[in-house]
Amino acid sequence: MISTKALRVTYRPSRIEAISDVSVEIPQRTTTCIVGPNAAGKTTLLKAIARLVEYDGAIFIEGRDISELGKALRRILAYTSHVSVNELLGVRVIDVLLTSRYPISRGLADSEEDLEGIYEVSRSLGIEHLLTRRIGELSSGELQRVVLASALVRRPRILLLDEPDSHLDVALKPWLSLYLKKLSEGSTVVLSTHDPIFAFHTCDYFIVLSHGKLLYSGPYEDLINNATFLEKAYGIGFTRVELGDRVVLLPLYSALKAHVGE
Repeated sequence: MISTKALRVTYRPSRIEAISDVSVEIPQRTTTCIVGPNAAGKTTLLKAIARLVEYDGAIFIEGRDISELGKALRRILAYTSHVSVNELLGVRVIDVLLTSRYPISRGLADSEEDLEGIYEVSRSLGIEHLLTRRIGELSSGELQRVVLASALVRRPRILLLDEPDSHLDVALKPWLSLYLKKLSEGSTVVLSTHDPIFAFHTCDYFIVLSHGKLLYSGPYEDLINNATFLEKAYGIGFTRVELGDRVVLLPLYSALKAHVGE
């Protein structure tokens, strides 16, 4: 389980408070979605759990304060974002994945075990043919799968994903949803997303943020039965819709006509 107690993140020198007094308990071996409008604090919460930003309060993983885990945190947890790999435009995909393996690699040199781990993950994501390509040569969808692979090659118990569904086409989003749910059988998956359809099809636990404040944390079933939290976060109405075997909450576009004109 991941838990935060009175978590607060203030960016300096601007003194912008990105997260304020957020206390949540994220269940293990499930898929959790962090949702909310732009500047809600979604990415900041993920980065705080990964200990990539300074914070006040406390964060616990499996009952231990992450400040006490040191380098062991990198063997337990992996955080990825589109930007983190996009900075390596001239580097080959296989070299990015080998570098990502270092926290769990047995030595300084690349081993057969490292290569086997990379090929195994690459096959599962359908990117084996991209390994010799450079990051700058990839499409947005291909890059997003490489970003995910860079986390999975470390075999983390906790996977933090910042908008893993962004830049994916309609055919790949359902595939990613099923893939992440399968991963959650053995790992704790926490992700942020702007897509309510993807969120409600993928996640069984939700955290709703707005302006750095926690509005809701709890199971999918409770949120589906009370759209008030999403409506307060986004400032628009939501309606329940059955899509296949899943009920989702979708924004009511018609409610915006009064604000933008007919």
